[in-house]
Amino acid sequence: MSDVQQSEIIKRLTDVLDELKIRYAIGGSIASSIYGTPRFTQDADITVQSFSSVAEQLYEKLKSDFYISKEAMYQTLKSSGSFNIIHLETVFKIDIFIQANNDFEKSLLVRSRKINISESIDKPFCLVSPEDVILLKLRWYKQTGCVSDRQWSDILGVLAVQKNNLDFEYLKNWAKKLGLNELLQKAMSESAL
Repeated sequence: MSDVQQSEIIKRLTDVLDELKIRYAIGGSIASSIYGTPRFTQDADITVQSFSSVAEQLYEKLKSDFYISKEAMYQTLKSSGSFNIIHLETVFKIDIFIQANNDFEKSLLVRSRKINISESIDKPFCLVSPEDVILLKLRWYKQTGCVSDRQWSDILGVLAVQKNNLDFEYLKNWAKKLGLNELLQKAMSESAL
């Protein structure tokens, strides 16, 4: 699948999110590819604010283009976890993470940035900040036993490309609070920062 197709699918979803006034921020490998070293990705990760009051509308607006489990969506809204939707025509998967009720998760949406991710689509998308991409990927890397070369490579790529633009005070503060300080130090050392 081309980047253009991915962007068009993400636009379809984010147009609905915008219409329903659901704040969102794209993270994962799409954000790390924008801020760091580009790489092929087969899915998208999007953090959204809780949308219980418009959940039925979201379901109705997406079901013609996406496989979406209403049950999984409602269960996730109760637990602040994640569920996925799958574009029916291309089988492109989007993991939707409901923003947890903690300071770090709240900051993801507040600190998001509007960025054009495709030359073919004239719409800026909300992306998590580069610092938050690093923190999210460090957290995922740690949770999965520190074995994903792909995650580690994404972290190093964002650090290398964004080194002159990063808010290191924010990054170090949250790394300490999230128990990621040692991993951040290791990544910074490998990136010669």
